[in-house]
Amino acid sequence: MKAPLVVALVIVSIVGAVAGVYFYDQFRLSPGASSTSSSPCRDPASISSHVYNPYRLQIVKSCITASGTVDNVIEEADGDVHLRTNLDQAYNNLTNSANDQYQYGDLVVEIICVNPPSQTDAIPTCQNYTNQIPVPSAGQHITINGPYVLDTDHYNWAEIHPVYSLVIG
Repeated sequence: MKAPLVVALVIVSIVGAVAGVYFYDQFRLSPGASSTSSSPCRDPASISSHVYNPYRLQIVKSCITASGTVDNVIEEADGDVHLRTNLDQAYNNLTNSANDQYQYGDLVVEIICVNPPSQTDAIPTCQNYTNQIPVPSAGQHITINGPYVLDTDHYNWAEIHPVYSLVIG
């Protein structure tokens, strides 16, 4: 073989490998996800439009699925409920050092507008929205999906916020 042909084959192989990795990452399913068109990674009822101060959330991935056990259920003044969730081993890579330091190593899973906000500036955020996401109790195993974000107002800890769907059990 001639040198230019070998170089061309190497370049084509590298480009093909990079493209394959990119498309695999873009289109692979999360564990437990289905390949049907009714994928739960949609924003039902435009939930995201009811997030309080959305500017603070840096989107890492537009939608992920994860599972774990609820350690603590915390009702917030903005009407949201935080589920501090001890992730199953397959999802341990979703937390960061801020989660370790401020959330006991748990992922923050945030269900929005569960309760009427007592925080005055949050009241308009929940108007015209009725939460349909079930709220689990501490100790229950859950599977959730929604945007994977870093909360820049809270040390950049990782969250799923808002929750698009939640299954208990």
